[in-house]
Amino acid sequence: MIWKSNQRLREENQRLESNVRSLSVGLKQIQLENGALAGQSEVLTLRIQELKTLFPIQFKAILDAGVKPARTQQVSTTVVEAEKHIITTLRDSVIHDTVSVRVFSYSDPWYSIQGQAHGDTQRVQIQSRDSLIQVVYKGERSQPWLWILSPRRLQQRIYSSNPNSIITYSQLINIQKHE
Repeated sequence: MIWKSNQRLREENQRLESNVRSLSVGLKQIQLENGALAGQSEVLTLRIQELKTLFPIQFKAILDAGVKPARTQQVSTTVVEAEKHIITTLRDSVIHDTVSVRVFSYSDPWYSIQGQAHGDTQRVQIQSRDSLIQVVYKGERSQPWLWILSPRRLQQRIYSSNPNSIITYSQLINIQKHE
């Protein structure tokens, strides 16, 4: 019994150490083989009660999604910022046969922008498209010097299909069930 209790305490200590390391490292930017940038971070392992206390917004998101917290396996949060500087030419146009305006349009696989300038008023419509791809996998070994005996850490890799987007924050929380 003492041996089993000691083993559980050791595993709990390793889980907490891994969480502290994951929070301190943050998001790393890496370059994929195809040249695109991706963000990579370690995976946190929390219990439902820890999630509720430490990350109340994510816990509320679980409830808002209509999922029972006890059935949750993972919670992922990703924030993407997109910025693109566009230079395009204005051309003259006539609306309703009498109103002269200047219009422009721009389109590529990620953005569609239309606008018109009438006097001192400008109207612009911007539509942005983006896809986030997330992969959770067993990554680097926690203690590489132990070679095969060291377990691999869960890591996530997330990247955007839009080359103008930069992923500024990503967090994946793995929910641990009570045993």
